Amino acid sequence: IGMSILTLLCILNIIVTSDRSNKLLYLAFSIVYLLIITAAVTRRLLKPKLLQLDNKVLIIKNYQLEASEISQINIERNGVIGIKPKRNRIVPIGLCFKFSNTNKEINTLIEWARNNNIEVNHKTFFKWI
Repeated sequence: IGMSILTLLCILNIIVTSDRSNKLLYLAFSIVYLLIITAAVTRRLLKPKLLQLDNKVLIIKNYQLEASEISQINIERNGVIGIKPKRNRIVPIGLCFKFSNTNKEINTLIEWARNNNIEVNHKTFFKWI
């Protein structure tokens, strides 16, 4: 959302500004912002992640986390799940995902977390790209 607002502001400045050098600068910023937005959306939508729960290990895509390394698991109202490692203050984007069939999979994840003494919170959370 923030990048979209910055892009719109740059485009608005291109329209309003009469100085040619400033127009080129705002155009360059707009293109960079649009590329970042496109990359983030593409990265989020195209690659499904595989989640594997072992006895004391959680494997998601290229991340392998021991249960002792996980601080908490956050579940948002819309079904987005974030796994927060103890070494991080916020959830890395690579550890955010959403199940296709929410209820059964979420319950399995919650049960795994309880078996490994990991806190599960039903709240919104910050994600880090």
